[in-house]
Amino acid sequence: MMGETPGSLRRRWVASGSAMRRAGVRLLAGLGLLGSVWQSAEAQGSTGIVAGKVTEGSAATPVVGARVSVSGTQLAALTGTDGAYSIRGVTPGTVELQVVRLGYQPLRSTATVAAGQTATVNFTMVAATYSLSAVVTTATGQQRKVELANSTTQISVAEKMEELPIKDMGTLLSGRASSVQVISTGATGTGSRIRIRGQNSFSLSNDPIVVIDGVRATASTNNGLSVGGSGPSRLDDINPAEIETIEVVKGPSAATLYGTEAANGVIVITTKRGKSGKTKYNFTMEAGQITNTAKYPDLWSLWGKTAPSTTSAICLLSAVAAKTCAVDSLSHGNVLNMANLTPIGTGDRKSYNFQASGGTDKIQFFVSAQSEQETGIYKMPTSEVTRLTTERGVSALPSDIMRPNALARNSLRANLSAQLAPKWFVQVSSSYVNSLTRMPQNEDNGNGLMVDALGGAWRGDLLDAQGDSLHGYRSFMMGDVLAQTTTQAIDRFINSVTTQFNPTDWLSTHAAVGSDFTVRNDLFLSKVGEGPNTGTVRTGNITSSSFSINQQTVDLGATAKAQLLPWLQTSTSVGMQYIRNAVGSTTGTGIGLPPGGVTVSAAATRSSTQTFSEKRTLGYYAEELFTVNDKLFITAGMRRDAASAFGQNFNAVWYPKFGASWLISEQSFFHKPSYLTSLRLRGTYGASGQIPGATDAVLYYSAGPTTLTNGSDTPGASIGSLGNSILKPEYSAEKEFGFDLAMFSGKTSIEFTTYDKTTTDALINKEIAPSLSGLANQFVNIGSIQNTGVELTWNQKLYDSRQLGIDFTLTGSTNKNRMLTLGAGILPISSGNRGTQRNLPGYPLYGLWDKSYTFNDANKDGIIVLSEMTFSDTAVYQGATFPTRELAFTPSIELLNHKLRISSQIDSKWGFKKFNNTLRHQCQNGVTCRGRYDQSAPLEMQAAALATTQAVYTGMFEDGAFTRWREMSISYEMPQAWANLVRAQRWNVIFTGRNLGVSTKYTGVDPEAAQSNSDQRGNEEYFSTPPLRTFMLRMNFTF
Repeated sequence: MMGETPGSLRRRWVASGSAMRRAGVRLLAGLGLLGSVWQSAEAQGSTGIVAGKVTEGSAATPVVGARVSVSGTQLAALTGTDGAYSIRGVTPGTVELQVVRLGYQPLRSTATVAAGQTATVNFTMVAATYSLSAVVTTATGQQRKVELANSTTQISVAEKMEELPIKDMGTLLSGRASSVQVISTGATGTGSRIRIRGQNSFSLSNDPIVVIDGVRATASTNNGLSVGGSGPSRLDDINPAEIETIEVVKGPSAATLYGTEAANGVIVITTKRGKSGKTKYNFTMEAGQITNTAKYPDLWSLWGKTAPSTTSAICLLSAVAAKTCAVDSLSHGNVLNMANLTPIGTGDRKSYNFQASGGTDKIQFFVSAQSEQETGIYKMPTSEVTRLTTERGVSALPSDIMRPNALARNSLRANLSAQLAPKWFVQVSSSYVNSLTRMPQNEDNGNGLMVDALGGAWRGDLLDAQGDSLHGYRSFMMGDVLAQTTTQAIDRFINSVTTQFNPTDWLSTHAAVGSDFTVRNDLFLSKVGEGPNTGTVRTGNITSSSFSINQQTVDLGATAKAQLLPWLQTSTSVGMQYIRNAVGSTTGTGIGLPPGGVTVSAAATRSSTQTFSEKRTLGYYAEELFTVNDKLFITAGMRRDAASAFGQNFNAVWYPKFGASWLISEQSFFHKPSYLTSLRLRGTYGASGQIPGATDAVLYYSAGPTTLTNGSDTPGASIGSLGNSILKPEYSAEKEFGFDLAMFSGKTSIEFTTYDKTTTDALINKEIAPSLSGLANQFVNIGSIQNTGVELTWNQKLYDSRQLGIDFTLTGSTNKNRMLTLGAGILPISSGNRGTQRNLPGYPLYGLWDKSYTFNDANKDGIIVLSEMTFSDTAVYQGATFPTRELAFTPSIELLNHKLRISSQIDSKWGFKKFNNTLRHQCQNGVTCRGRYDQSAPLEMQAAALATTQAVYTGMFEDGAFTRWREMSISYEMPQAWANLVRAQRWNVIFTGRNLGVSTKYTGVDPEAAQSNSDQRGNEEYFSTPPLRTFMLRMNFTF
């Protein structure tokens, strides 16, 4: 908020966090007591009970955590440690039961329930890695996977969290699904960039949309803090511990009914729900360490005398070759490797989570409260602590500059499910997230931390503007860089109400209403007399920005089923969806703060801006599913969208879909070998879109002063945007074909998919003649982009017994991205730092281009000079900037009756070039790279460094391929006697390590170190924080 001090902001956050934790504890206790009251007051006689056990194999080993449900209702229960379950409140009559558990084949059974009686139904499950009977969530409701004509990936997050501490959504999705590319930056509080099946758009977002419990949620990346490079992601606000399952809807063919904005795929999140029965409590605590393992390049300098001077000064190799410099010495070093100068230390993380769930036959609840704190690796150097405490006359420095990178987050969720009538169900979901992120000026910020450490000459004779010795820093003392504080405070509320009403056996209706509302406050402060001595920084600067982000959803639908013929069933779904996204912001800036001044109102010079934008989309859809003998499934559908962001002369867009899923192995003519469990063929076509920006289609004027002929200013306005009355959404159509193969009773499963996705009417910011309006650009629909690729998922259970279980998952994908058309007369569009990217037909988006060169040490003196280099006349294509091939291997071993589980993940990415922009800066701007000074440096290194002086950066484009040991986890269920000592039903201990090692030819800091979580810079490294190594210990108690 404008005018709020950093101290008051922190106190408000701490106070709200403490209040939230107290409220969470009270809510847990209250709902636990309420659950007990419900259970004791349960009405008897009008309903019945279904109970039994779920076991595995002839030894009748209990299956823990299996979900047994009554079809067509929300009645369900989870099996306990003995495999037993009990479902109360079942309507008398014949009911169908279903039991599902990850790693087992789902089972169905019927039971006859009598009022006031208990019907016993036991299940014996068979271990499997894959099942077509699994239920997935779609835009029309829940469907069996076998009915879907498209590929979709389901991740059982609740089960994954039992064996692997996961702190954010990027970690959760990494390597779990084919064609889902996760690019993570290393700094605490920064978010991941998630791309599904490549980049579809050049001008608009490539982020997938996110749906939580039926409501659209904000999930934008790079919520920048103007610190340079990466910023937070709203997707990472979501607490993985609250999630039951995630479904990844990969492309337009699957996302058609989600409409405009779904071209980049959909991530469907279902949070945990309570189950009827005794209230269960879960307490988790974890702690760990964060370290940096990257090797940073040394900075170099060559000293010598140039006649007639007798004073030693910096010499370049070119001067040595010309024999104009007599070399004295060669020096190199790096402040990051010096204990008293380095701003890199060790970070830590800790979190605490409480959960409770339970309820009666009619009402179930789930609540969760979590508090987490993470401190990043950056710190105030020891030498700078001494200098600043002496200069300021204090005994200690503020914690926000001692540890400039930190995250504190609290989250609270309460979900309630109720059966209001035999055929009417309601679910209420409510969550609150409160966080405070602190980040230093860093990455590609010229006044930032890493540029100051790695971007200047290696010499000890330089002073800063205050006369202090820089000790190897570029321009400023590190303490002055870290004296600038930047924070982002978040208060976020996600609420939804969904209801399902089934008036008859053949008709079901549903409705969902909800909102995702975020209040965000960003604050930058450099107090008077502090910060780098550049511009007006040390006069005292402050920028305070407040944002309100509101995404609202109304979703109505109905599905009718009919048995037309003994062999033919139809399912007809219709629906309506309304989405509103409104963003407002107010920013106040102050320059010239007085001593002690920490508000905008205290500054000598003040300014402010205010903005508001809104997008509204209204869509209608219809889908028809034909089921032939429960073996062939044919789907056809259509969605119509109208949106406020469309041009005024463009009314609506239509998105069709049709597809087929054929369980061919069940056909009578198919010869089915004994090892084959099932074979399904599938193919589909579908389309969806990407909505333009809120004002891209609007002609509007911007207010500002107008200078009159007499030289005075008067209020006026000028054209701010030409708009476009026929502006349309980008239109993505996709063809997808594949098969699902299961063998050996489901122990082997293979899913293979090929896709071809084309985006037409791509938005391009076309250059126009400024003489027409005074503006140089206008958004028009003139481009087209294609993504093609294949996907593979292989699940294999190698061995399974009480004492030993071995399995693995292998996911792989390819992606070929290219621009097809750019419109007549449109020149290639440059992007990326130093214009190193060109976007033109026939080549990938954000591809690297530059001149090629050759070199020859003609005089054999071991030094390359410009006269020994030859450059091409024009730039040529060098390579894609994003991986075109990916592979992830996730093996697991279970021992000691499945109580000890060891799992790991190794992934590889290749087929791309990475721009080592850090090295480019060191060779061209800082003039501190080895290739400019060291005669023993390889000739290739010298040539690459020298080419930068001619603005040719081809030598900085490196092979980015790598193989990373992503994670390893050891999970052990403590003996029951030990759990009994703390009065727990279960006690699990989990130890996890992430980013344990990497193999690569890339010479930069790390092949995954990215300048930002935006596509526009093409995955380049530019003083970026690499992925960090973490070790975590978690204990989980169930009561």
